[in-house]
Amino acid sequence: MFRVVTTYRNRGSTRPIVEHGPWHPSRRDAELWAELLGNAGYRVEIESQHGRIESDNSDLAAALAGMA
Repeated sequence: MFRVVTTYRNRGSTRPIVEHGPWHPSRRDAELWAELLGNAGYRVEIESQHGRIESDNSDLAAALAGMA
């Protein structure tokens, strides 16, 4: 199970807001949501039930390159 963690700041706020999305059964589903949210300007990370996934995003980059 994987989910997307988004981080953003409201105007005038110095503290970041961290939101955890719903769990997805596959990493691919979470990567698609991460792409959408990232394109909307959010800082995103993918988290598995076993902890955060390293932020090198090489798998995500490869998947996105294959979609282009």
